[in-house]
Amino acid sequence: MKKFTVKTYSAVALDPIHIGTGGQRLGRVDATVVREPVTNVPKIPGTSMSGAIKFFTDLSLRDKKEKINICASTSGSDVINNKHDNSKCAVCVAFGHTTDGKDAQQGILQFTDAMLLAYPVNTLLGPVWITTKSRLKDQLDIGDGNDDCDENFIKLNGSQINNPLGNRLNFGWAMLEQNRESTISVTDLIDKGIEIRYAGRFIIVSDWVFAHLVNDNMEVRTSVVIDPETGAAETGGLFTFEAVARGAIFTFSITENQFNDNWSNLQNHKYATATEMIEENAFNGIAAVGLGGMTTRGFGRLLITELGV
Repeated sequence: MKKFTVKTYSAVALDPIHIGTGGQRLGRVDATVVREPVTNVPKIPGTSMSGAIKFFTDLSLRDKKEKINICASTSGSDVINNKHDNSKCAVCVAFGHTTDGKDAQQGILQFTDAMLLAYPVNTLLGPVWITTKSRLKDQLDIGDGNDDCDENFIKLNGSQINNPLGNRLNFGWAMLEQNRESTISVTDLIDKGIEIRYAGRFIIVSDWVFAHLVNDNMEVRTSVVIDPETGAAETGGLFTFEAVARGAIFTFSITENQFNDNWSNLQNHKYATATEMIEENAFNGIAAVGLGGMTTRGFGRLLITELGV
């Protein structure tokens, strides 16, 4: 096995996604989502990804009765008491562990933040997924990454978007003109692992236009605090929160660090790598239940698939 391997994944929002900042602030909404500090577009922190993936991995292994066997020592009494042995636990080796401040160990999996690759925006021709040349280069290694769109948009070569309006198209409130057809093709995206139903409707805009359009097309919902005694709305309990729209596409990477051969030396498990373990046990849980805030209110599900990057 290589000393470290890197896998890149796409995460498509099946529901609106709300990864909150942990507080409220004055502005358009009360509860905002986490954003990149420079570009001001939403992201999913690596801690949110790793925490949810660890939870569903652990849950799945316990459901399969694999976690008990791994974490229990060899004696019968320890098996009955389910005594935890970090050195024999695949989840602990993969994600790290600490026991009362002692015997702490860093996990062999390292997660990046999930960065926004493309965002759905409504147009007269239906939804399109806006992106930028720099994001295509940084996240999929496609194109040259030069931000030369100005205030125009660029269609991909082989695009499924047939515009009867000529060279103009509205993106929400903004009307933009088409600059030219891109040297980047829909096939380039498909080859990297982006589904044709999304890739065929990609539109390239400049970085600053991308940030404006994303923030102007965030989903905003209003909710109210219910008084448990009366069953009615509490006075002053009205609040608003925002979420990334359903259909947004993120990408993130997981690095598996094998410099200390921790996984190779691990016994009593059936997975060749730690990433194989989480792919088999965690991704279905995130697609079914979700991550982030308000998963009980229809938020948070992500469809995660490996990319060919």
